[in-house]
Amino acid sequence: MSFIVLIATGLLIPLFYRNNIFIAKMIAIAAFIVAAFFVYQGQSLNSIFPYFVMTKSTMIMEFALLATLAAVSLTLTGFERPLIAQMLFLAGVSLALLETNNFFVFIVLFEVVAIISYILVANIRNFFNAEGAIKAFIAGAVASGIILIGFALFSFTSESFNYSDMNVSGKFTLIAVAIMLAGIFYKLTIVPMHAWAADAYSQVNHAAAAILSGVIKSVVLVATFKAFYKFMIAYPTATVLIFSFFAIITMTLANFMALWQKRISKILAYSSIAHSGYALIPFAAAASIYSFAGILYYAVAYIFMQTSVFLILNDFRREAGVKHLKDIKGMGQRAPLHSLFFTVQLFSLAGIPMLAGFLSKAIAFYAGVDAGLWVIVLIAALNSALAVGYYVWIIKHIYFDKAENEAVIKMSAGSLIGQLILLAGTVYFGVVAGNVINAGMHFSF
Repeated sequence: MSFIVLIATGLLIPLFYRNNIFIAKMIAIAAFIVAAFFVYQGQSLNSIFPYFVMTKSTMIMEFALLATLAAVSLTLTGFERPLIAQMLFLAGVSLALLETNNFFVFIVLFEVVAIISYILVANIRNFFNAEGAIKAFIAGAVASGIILIGFALFSFTSESFNYSDMNVSGKFTLIAVAIMLAGIFYKLTIVPMHAWAADAYSQVNHAAAAILSGVIKSVVLVATFKAFYKFMIAYPTATVLIFSFFAIITMTLANFMALWQKRISKILAYSSIAHSGYALIPFAAAASIYSFAGILYYAVAYIFMQTSVFLILNDFRREAGVKHLKDIKGMGQRAPLHSLFFTVQLFSLAGIPMLAGFLSKAIAFYAGVDAGLWVIVLIAALNSALAVGYYVWIIKHIYFDKAENEAVIKMSAGSLIGQLILLAGTVYFGVVAGNVINAGMHFSF
């Protein structure tokens, strides 16, 4: 029922947002709430289509997804109104992607999410937006082609595509999985398949970037872990080597690149890439009973904090033309509410205790320790310390530098409520960890 409600509302919403964006946003939020109710009732797509299942971990991720998209809806204004319908479609497809237990359905839905992401970035206002959209589309098209080649090869090795019944011991299975992961790594912005994201996240509309880097990446992380779990268990040595290698180079290169950026959106883009590196640790530690709990917690925490910072940056850009670090000097005085939310979420991304970012890293890293991957966890911890440098540098500009413009920036009621929802998620999951950990440790197909 959640899927039907969201898709149907997505089809109807264009009739409203052209004339009254407020009504459109209220209808969208009502749809997210109704969908959340059906999720709470445990209603899965399995009642309509086969190859889907609802679990406790899926429910938690879906609640986080729906709450985040509702928060994004509240913040949208003006020319961003088409994003309302696109988010409804994204929500419906994402619920299906999270619930599926069939590899073929996973591939199909994965590509549908990719198509929706292309439409999201197509909300173009200038040449800068257009360049970012084209880069995202080209990278996505290349990645899709690679994934389909890998899946075509894998289809010869298994008679069933159900996660629990897949044959992962075929002659060409390892090659097929490696090819598919190469394409998925494009989507997850893993080095060296990351360059498009460093540009696209900083060039497209920042509300779209919030959805791309925060929402879509979080959903893909969880869905990909479930889809490839049986492969990772079947090939433990290859799993450790592949994911550890890419985790190390991704987090290290991205953090060093972020240190040298002057454009705030570029800093946040490289920060997002670095977090993709941290999120690969539970993949490398798939043999640990904490691996799925680590990836689930990381996705739940990341969806709130990453979405929030790009939405605030979108407000800064719209209200004050903020682009570079120098443009946010004195924002603590000019935009106190924006600055407060921005600072808390940056602290969470940095891994400060009592916020979701800290616990997500702690659980992901613990999965690595439990699997004996001490070296990778140590490198990740050093990278986390390095990342604090550029987060603190942004905060320093906000609170300790004098503003060149004294004009006060007010926060709209929609942005305030949306940011409060995202902050509540960041704070709640920074304190209450039991539900997510227990759900993750009871992972099954």
